[in-house]
Amino acid sequence: MLRVLTVILLALVFLTGASLGYFNAERVTFHYLFGQAEIRVAVLVAFSFVIAAVLTLALCGLRMLRLHREIRRLRKALRDSETELKNLRNLPLLGSR
Repeated sequence: MLRVLTVILLALVFLTGASLGYFNAERVTFHYLFGQAEIRVAVLVAFSFVIAAVLTLALCGLRMLRLHREIRRLRKALRDSETELKNLRNLPLLGSR
């Protein structure tokens, strides 16, 4: 059921994008850092979307790498703490005689 819903959702997104591209066929002047270009509005929107998606994935990837590094550090600290606790439990008790 979830697979069918996903396919339907992707088809709707594709049809929406195709219709936006069809109805926005006029050209606009895009001024960028090193010049300018005449491109279609749909291409400009798609290009902007792709750039935003790539930047988002890069930032999320960096965040995930930091979190994985922190997980490794915390696991090592947990291992060290468990070893210390085991050693403390194995010490003989010094009681009063």
